[in-house]
Amino acid sequence: MLRLIFSAAVGALVGGAVAAVVGPPGAGIWVLAVALPIGILSVVFLRLGASGLASTSVSQEDLTRARAEDRLGVARIDAVRQTGTQINDQPVCEIDVTVQPRRGAAYATTLRSVVPLIELGALRPDATRPVAILIEGGPEFGFVDGQVSPQEIDGLVVPPPGSVPMISWPKAQRVVNGARRGPLLGIGPRGRVLRGILFVVIALAVAAAVVAPYGRAVVMTAQAAQEGRIGVDLRRPDELAVAVRALEDEIGHDRVSTVLITSDFIRVEAPLTPGRTETDVWMYRGGVVDHEGPAPSQPDLAAEQFSWKDIALSTVWALMEKASAESGLPVGDASAVVSRGTDSDIDSETFGASVENPEMFISLRTEYKSVSFRVNADGSGDVVAQ
Repeated sequence: MLRLIFSAAVGALVGGAVAAVVGPPGAGIWVLAVALPIGILSVVFLRLGASGLASTSVSQEDLTRARAEDRLGVARIDAVRQTGTQINDQPVCEIDVTVQPRRGAAYATTLRSVVPLIELGALRPDATRPVAILIEGGPEFGFVDGQVSPQEIDGLVVPPPGSVPMISWPKAQRVVNGARRGPLLGIGPRGRVLRGILFVVIALAVAAAVVAPYGRAVVMTAQAAQEGRIGVDLRRPDELAVAVRALEDEIGHDRVSTVLITSDFIRVEAPLTPGRTETDVWMYRGGVVDHEGPAPSQPDLAAEQFSWKDIALSTVWALMEKASAESGLPVGDASAVVSRGTDSDIDSETFGASVENPEMFISLRTEYKSVSFRVNADGSGDVVAQ
């Protein structure tokens, strides 16, 4: 189970890292924050499990079963060594013991166990303690001080050290109801390839689940890499078309009143219902559309709205390059704002309102200079410096 958890944690870390790179700011951070400690803890417990960490305590059920099956005995502590590992500030120790059962031959074994500091004194060399042997033939046992009567272990004498066979404590196994139980998935050579495939599949599935909300960004990032570009630029035709489709799907219609196009995000003010003036803000960034709520400035007229089709989206990048060539400034972080032009007819009922044909304003800047150009949003006409 721990290996499955570790595989899932690895997948989450990979997915979180991808989301952090291609997604909006903060994407994948919470996944990384959760998956990293889980992965570390699973590795720690895997290593402890692989080292044969055992418990020296015995449940009442195990003691009852051992007594009924005549599996009581005594154990002499031959040596105790601290490994240098601690769990919850308690040392992990290697304990060498020689066990003399009531029934059967004596044997020696070594177990690794977490030993509370207050119990170290009871593990002094040559100390003899009553034990319950958990499975027929051992070597698994647990100390049962105060839980058996002297008569139950009377007459048992532990042989001298080195005079009995050594039986290794089984690793990655525990005794449950008098029988050994291994991990859910084996750890031996047999089936290693299938287990490896399972772990990889789990990791990939978790990574895919984490990245799934940012699928658009992943695809666009991969396409940009194929073109030799690092990262997505939403001003370019293909990326911009994908972002607009996502926005239109999320908003539910194609009407907008203001559009801001940058390399990293697209911000849109659009009516909740076409033909009405209640307007909200939507933001596309990192493959995700966020609905940010009411726009700071609400339009006065529904006529300020226009359609995505009124914008020559495929020419935005080319228009920015044209503005760059005319101004001598690099495209760099150039942005474009699209909105309706202002009615300048003083005799019109909509004088001063933004009800004319949509216009695009392109801004280029450096640390020392900035310029702005205006062009018809449908791409017609000249690019005019402002």
